[in-house]
Amino acid sequence: MTSFLRFLSPAMLGLGLLSAATPSAFAAGFGPISDFMTMDVCVGADGRPVAGIPGDGACKRHRDIKPGEAPSYTLQNFASPRANCPNGPIAKVNVPVIKDGNTRIVSSTIRQPACGKPGPTGGGDDDGNQNGASIQWFDQGYGFIMGSYSPVALSTFESDRCLTNSNSSQRFFRGWVIGPAEVPALGASGYGIFPSKLKTGKAATLMGGCADRYNRALTTWSVNDVTFKSNRKLVSIVADHYAQGAPDGQTPGDAKQVERTYWTREFGLSRWEKWAREDWVHPRAKKTAPELAQALFAAGRCSAPMSQPVAFNKSMQVIPSQTTDGAYSKVILNPATGEQHTWYMTLCEDYTNAAESPDASRYSGMLAGLADDTYWK
Repeated sequence: MTSFLRFLSPAMLGLGLLSAATPSAFAAGFGPISDFMTMDVCVGADGRPVAGIPGDGACKRHRDIKPGEAPSYTLQNFASPRANCPNGPIAKVNVPVIKDGNTRIVSSTIRQPACGKPGPTGGGDDDGNQNGASIQWFDQGYGFIMGSYSPVALSTFESDRCLTNSNSSQRFFRGWVIGPAEVPALGASGYGIFPSKLKTGKAATLMGGCADRYNRALTTWSVNDVTFKSNRKLVSIVADHYAQGAPDGQTPGDAKQVERTYWTREFGLSRWEKWAREDWVHPRAKKTAPELAQALFAAGRCSAPMSQPVAFNKSMQVIPSQTTDGAYSKVILNPATGEQHTWYMTLCEDYTNAAESPDASRYSGMLAGLADDTYWK
């Protein structure tokens, strides 16, 4: 594994290479990444949870939710503006879950009824045909996603730590890196190459064996103020995960797709995006990246992505996101060679549509049943 973390000087900020920040903002970071992976609850003077949504004016105090506590609100995505419905079809809670004395953070993807329609029917609260989740944790170096469940696929992110921990959940540590364990200050950025292998199927069936070879996955991260579709402006870790980077570990190389996640202290996992390079074509739909991006933009379910420019190293600069021909796009430039590509946002879910919900407690209780116990071993 190779990684680099750096802080840009005020002089570089003057060149417009990264989001503006005062010199004093670089003096201290934001503490442990776990604070950006779990949702907060509002609390009273006695420290106990009370109704409210962190970040709203009525919520005077808030802290990370603890294992076993139930939030009073859920995070939701956004419905199409044409639906005239305040809630989206997906509800999310990001909470710590303890099994066998070990803790992991579980992020739900729970289908909920649309406005005025009955809820989905199925096999119960832990029905994997309806609902999903991702499992996250951190070690002394990084925060990471260990695996995910969805009605479409079961995915695990194995790292080369499997070679010495093949029968332990540590085989999934750093398989999909989010960012450093200690979150740096506003305006900081970094990147790293992390050997990993995407595998499908239940985690329990994979124990014992390891991949013959690993991809050199590239992760970039930055810490910025981001304004979400909910109009909430939140300090965010913005992490881009490329399944494979260039041989020198400096750029995406020949990669044509990337997944981006946003993590906030108030909510945990707050937004997900998928981007594709200008020359990528969807293998089944046969639509180009610009065509898919235009359809996403027209749907109106997501706002503009992070707009700050970032220079990760001398070979990789990201020029601000912009709206071009009815689509969200950005340019990744290699100043050393002059090579550049336009990337388009083709999919997006913004979960900052937070709302008080009587179902929040039930959703929180569902998570232990959705996730494979192997991630806790």
